[in-house]
Amino acid sequence: MNKRIDSLDFLRGISLILVVFFHTSVYNFANIHKIDINNPPIIVVIISFLVLWGGLLIFYSGMVNTIMFSGRIEKLGNLKHANFLYIAGGIYIIIHYILNIFLGRWNVDFINNQPDMSVVASSIRNMQLSFPRITKFFDGSSISTIGLNLIIVTSLLFFLFKNKGLEKEKRNYWVLGISGFIIMLFSFTRIYLYGIVGQSIQAKNYLVATILSFTVANPYPLLPYLAYSLFASMIGLMIYKKRKNLIKKVFIPIGLFFFIYGLVGCMNFPKTISKADYFWYFKTHLELGIFILVITFFLLSFEFRNKKIINIPFIKWFSRVSLTVYLFETFLSEIFGKILNYLIPAWNQTINGCLIFSALNVIIWILILWIWQRNNFKFSVEYWWVKIFHKLGKKSTKMDL
Repeated sequence: MNKRIDSLDFLRGISLILVVFFHTSVYNFANIHKIDINNPPIIVVIISFLVLWGGLLIFYSGMVNTIMFSGRIEKLGNLKHANFLYIAGGIYIIIHYILNIFLGRWNVDFINNQPDMSVVASSIRNMQLSFPRITKFFDGSSISTIGLNLIIVTSLLFFLFKNKGLEKEKRNYWVLGISGFIIMLFSFTRIYLYGIVGQSIQAKNYLVATILSFTVANPYPLLPYLAYSLFASMIGLMIYKKRKNLIKKVFIPIGLFFFIYGLVGCMNFPKTISKADYFWYFKTHLELGIFILVITFFLLSFEFRNKKIINIPFIKWFSRVSLTVYLFETFLSEIFGKILNYLIPAWNQTINGCLIFSALNVIIWILILWIWQRNNFKFSVEYWWVKIFHKLGKKSTKMDL
C-alpha cells in the first residue's frame, strides 16, 4: 500500500468541498429561522444530511492515526508516540474554541428565532466588533470530537498495545468493535441528557455544561461519534496488518447493518433538524453505515489493488489543507456575502440563491488554493502544524503532495 492512503485523501478532499458548499448555503439563508424544525421541507432535511460530512472527517482521523500509531510502535518498539497524539488532541480542542467563538460557523436559535454568531460572522455582518452569547462556548464541533477521540482512543490503544499487544489482533478487533457497537446502539441516551446542557448554562454550572458540550451537544457529540473513531481504529488496524479479506468479511456486514438499521429507523420517525431525538439517533447510524461502505469500497477498489485513483488537483488541495479551509470557510463566505449584498440585495432569500452562492464560494476557494499550492501552502495551519511537531521530534506527512 502507498505511504499515504491516496484514495481516502481523495475522499477527504471531496468531503471538505461538500462541507464548504453546504455550510455556506445553510448558514447564509436569510429565512432559516422561519423553518419549522418539527416539520421541515424535504429539501432542508436532505441538506441537513449532507451538511454533516464532519462525521467522515472524524472517521478518517481515527483510521489514519491508528495506522500511524501502529507503525511507530512496530518500528520503535515503545509507546512514546502516544504523547504526540495526546498533544495533537489538546491542540484540536484549543482550535475548537477558536473556531466556535471567533472564526466558525453560526447556528440558529430556533426557539427565539435569532442566529448565534461567532465573532467573525457577527462583526462582518454588523460592520462592528461583536461577541457571541455565552451559549457559543458550549457548542460542539467535529474539531473537538476529533481531539477528544484522539485522546480517548489513543488511551485505549495504549492499553491494548502494551506487552506486544499489537500482535493480539483478534482481541484488539473485538474490543474496538464491541465498544463501538455499545456506544452506537445506546447513544439514544443523548436524547434524555441533551436538555441538561441548557439547564446547566442557565444555572451557571459551566463545568457540567462544558462536559456535556463535548458529550451530548450539537452537532458532533461523543455520543455517538466516539464510536465512529472506534470502528475507524478497528479498520485502521486491519489496513496496517493488510487484512484485505477481513475488511471485506467484517466491514461490509457492519456497514450494511448500520445502513439498514438507520434507514428503517429514519423512515419511522418524523423528519426533524437540529433536535436531539430518535430521527437524529437513527440518522447517525445511517451515516455511519454509508461512511463504512464508501471507505471499504475505496480500500478494496484502490489501495489493496495498488490502483491509482483519478487525479483531480483541486480535490487534493482541499484534502491537504483541510483544517485551514475548515477554519476560514466562514470568513470567506461572510466577506463574499457582504459584497453580494450590495450587488444583489435579495440573493439569500431563497435556498436556490444560496446554493448558487455556495457553488461560487467553492470556485473562489479553488482559485485561492490554486495560487497557494504554488508555494506549497506556506503559512497554512498544516504548515505550522508540521513545524511544531518537527520541533517536538515527530516527522509528519501532513504536507506531502
